[in-house]
Amino acid sequence: MKPSLIPSALFGLLLSAVALPALADIDSALNAYGEQKYDAAFREFSQLSAAGDNRAKSFLALMTLRGQGTVRDVKQGAKLARECAEGGEPTCAAIYGELNLPGKGLPVDFAEARTWTRKAIAAGDQRAGYVLWQAYSLDPANQYIVNGKPDQNKYNAIARRDIAERGNQIEAIDALAGAAAAGYVPARLMLATLLLEQSGAGTTRQIRSLLNGIPDLPPNYQKYLALAQQVDTLGPSRAAPKVIADAIPVVMTGAALAAERSGTPNATQCKDFRLMSIRDVSRIGDAVWLPLKHPLVADTYPLKGSWTEDWHVFFCGAERTLRMQFDVDGMGGAYYKVKS
Repeated sequence: MKPSLIPSALFGLLLSAVALPALADIDSALNAYGEQKYDAAFREFSQLSAAGDNRAKSFLALMTLRGQGTVRDVKQGAKLARECAEGGEPTCAAIYGELNLPGKGLPVDFAEARTWTRKAIAAGDQRAGYVLWQAYSLDPANQYIVNGKPDQNKYNAIARRDIAERGNQIEAIDALAGAAAAGYVPARLMLATLLLEQSGAGTTRQIRSLLNGIPDLPPNYQKYLALAQQVDTLGPSRAAPKVIADAIPVVMTGAALAAERSGTPNATQCKDFRLMSIRDVSRIGDAVWLPLKHPLVADTYPLKGSWTEDWHVFFCGAERTLRMQFDVDGMGGAYYKVKS
């Protein structure tokens, strides 16, 4: 069994929780922990916890789950985390909530994960929103990949959900945005990934804001950032950056057909295609939006609607304009085709 993510991910919040003036014993325990003197730190946290110090118990839970200064014991670590959470420590609530997710230590219980993560957020731990997103995204009820393959029936059923059926999704995306806004790097990366495929509003500004400034940005995310920057140079498209990239072969075919209709011989053999700009983006007709509230995601996720854009391309030695038709797919993305 792999170690739980939350103790590592939220350790910084535990430190910040005790960065204010505190008992010398806490300072001593923290210093021992920081110096990787785990046996000494565990003894001190144990003594403080037994004396009723809930902050110390949060570190005791962390170390027990990690096996630092003691034998790793998920059951005992979970017990300590729950006691600490019941004592009002928000990070412990997040730790306990995550332990209920698949592969984190306790039997899988998505309802329990949501309950405790909500407590953590309500108590001020915005970074716990990342766990609430996981409680939504890892729930088989919200997945359409079955045995490694897309299940079209499940996809269609999820895409057809109305707003009343999307309460957990709305809460999860808003919570993820809250965690990202709090600077929590895993949440920033995850939200950027979602927005990379989310059509309807134009999300390049948010993607760039989320990914810029992250030290040692992983290579995949460097590509995402570069793609968002490239799309920015084209114009204010409503299409998601990934949708624009995926649509290029279709647009090339449309440009070749347009070239042949205008008398260009062997247009399908041309290799000089380039998307130059995107112009005349229409409003979304008959739009229905997911009622997200956080500024990072508000008005970014249409459930229904369609729009058009003029894509200005260079192909076969000439400039051409193709009208693109987009139809919202109910899953954050959009279907597309060359209209003319």
